[in-house]
Amino acid sequence: MELVDSPTGNMGQVIFDEKDKPLMRMTYQGLCDDAEWQRHIDQMSAWARHGHDYAVIIDAREVGRVSATQRKGIVDWIDRDRQHLKTHCAGGALIFSSPVQQGLWTAIAWLTPTPIPVKIFRDLPSAEAWLRERLREKMAS
Repeated sequence: MELVDSPTGNMGQVIFDEKDKPLMRMTYQGLCDDAEWQRHIDQMSAWARHGHDYAVIIDAREVGRVSATQRKGIVDWIDRDRQHLKTHCAGGALIFSSPVQQGLWTAIAWLTPTPIPVKIFRDLPSAEAWLRERLREKMAS
């Protein structure tokens, strides 16, 4: 599976790109309904549980509003897959375009501290370089 598109049509979507494995990419586009949000959590869980080291770029520059229920879904997923993430995920690079988005992540991280290194970036090249270094370190250990 290389690219996984959303079946939701005009609604917001999360695009998954696996073409540069083990560097995975997730791109939010617009306002996701709850079904699309759950689909994206299921995909992140599959990555965490597949038994291979990886890292993920999360491009949230175009994310729409994230409801309280959707935020809780992220918290629940981190808690449920905490050990899988710790074992297999070298890190997560979050790309945000606004302080509001950064605040949202801060609230989630406050509720459930992440088991992996996470860093916020404003651009893709910096995020990618940081993650490639995390992957090198993880694969060397």
